[in-house]
Amino acid sequence: MTNLKESFETFMPHHIDSKGRTVGYVVGLRELADDTGCYAWVQKAVQQCGDWANFGPVQRSKLFPSLEAAKSWAYSTAKERAAKLT
Repeated sequence: MTNLKESFETFMPHHIDSKGRTVGYVVGLRELADDTGCYAWVQKAVQQCGDWANFGPVQRSKLFPSLEAAKSWAYSTAKERAAKLT
């Protein structure tokens, strides 16, 4: 069994929809406890009144050799997906 550190998620807003909700992506990161890698995921989300009201389909995480590689992939993927919304 792999030991994991605490996960962190950041909401990246993209636009306001016709219902006044903020639509964007959640970027998630979770390092392995032995510092040999990091999991990352990107998931579509809707934020209303400060809470994440709605998530898109559940996303699988990807394992990367470092936190830096995971961050690079996750943030660039979120930006690419947001660009497709416009």
